[in-house]
Amino acid sequence: MDGSGSTIAARKILVGLDVKDDMHAFSGTTYHLGAEGVRAGFLAATEHLFPKGMKALPIYAAAAWWKIRGGLRNRRGFKYTNAYVDAVWRRHLARFSGAAVISNFQLFGPYFVRRHRSFDVVPYIYIDGSLWEYFNTYAPFDTAGIDKEAMQQALITEQESYDNARAVVVMSARSANCLAERYAVPREKMHVIPPAANIPEPVLHRLEPRIEERRGERDALVVGFVGLAAERKGLPVIAAAVQLARSRGRDVRLNVIGNCPPEIAARPEVTYFGRIDKRTDIERFIEIVSALDLGCMLSRAELAGIALLEFLRLGVPVIASDVGGIPDIVALGAGELVSPDITAEELAAIFTRLIEDRDRLQRLQRLAWEKRHRASWKRVVDDLQYAVV
Repeated sequence: MDGSGSTIAARKILVGLDVKDDMHAFSGTTYHLGAEGVRAGFLAATEHLFPKGMKALPIYAAAAWWKIRGGLRNRRGFKYTNAYVDAVWRRHLARFSGAAVISNFQLFGPYFVRRHRSFDVVPYIYIDGSLWEYFNTYAPFDTAGIDKEAMQQALITEQESYDNARAVVVMSARSANCLAERYAVPREKMHVIPPAANIPEPVLHRLEPRIEERRGERDALVVGFVGLAAERKGLPVIAAAVQLARSRGRDVRLNVIGNCPPEIAARPEVTYFGRIDKRTDIERFIEIVSALDLGCMLSRAELAGIALLEFLRLGVPVIASDVGGIPDIVALGAGELVSPDITAEELAAIFTRLIEDRDRLQRLQRLAWEKRHRASWKRVVDDLQYAVV
């Protein structure tokens, strides 16, 4: 990287500290935001700092020792410790001299906080939400096993990170409220910028005329679900609602991408496409999702619903639960918010109304199509230029 201060001073660099896989980590945000930011000239580069190679062996050794000291239990959460973030920034901070660093990770750590000014690094944060939200709202799902000491330390380090950032950008109004109330981050220092669909824009632009040609009315209502966390995102309720509507003579079908319990995948009204790797099979993903009448995701915990954005970017309206950052996502396109406790009976009634009131469904679809560009990373980059100054 260029070491001249005059050249780097104007540089804005997106940084991911928890990036094992460019396309998928942090729901793909670092990769896709970085690609659009560089293309638009807003970002100079994207840097993925997750430790790799021989030089990273000391970090892996520290992680192993940390796990061993945890005893017989399966200790998880090393990435939330100061030992991890300090080790990463000791290796890389000097390379960012004179630059504005936009981190997709909540933690800078004590080393960064002490040294970033001496390297003339200006820190910004763009995240889906706070660690307090993540640790608490996801507790019944994937955070229950994280080491308690690591979480406690992370919350302290997170506070210091927000205090030292020039601006903190979050993806939802609820996360902004959490940062104001629990971390005392000043409102004037915060910005709310919802994320976008993780679909490469050049591919989408090439396929868009074909997608528009296929849009049109049909007798059946085809509902789509995309997600790996089938239980947390409400697939069993969606499948049960489809079954109920069909038992009452309504032609409702369900297409599933991601993970699907075998008993749901085997139903005649369900088409299960399995997991689709968007790195290698993005056109197939676009073809399947864009052919839906409606996207549906009933998350019980969701800081930012990227799958919903994929529906909206392809002009498909959504039904989604009113949790976390989902209201901010739905507002970008068209759809309906429902309670996260919605029953299959209640959801079946919504499907039935949309079948019986085709004008309403078509209005939602037209609105989603007209607003589809709001779910693009171009909109995010345009908005970030007012936050990262």
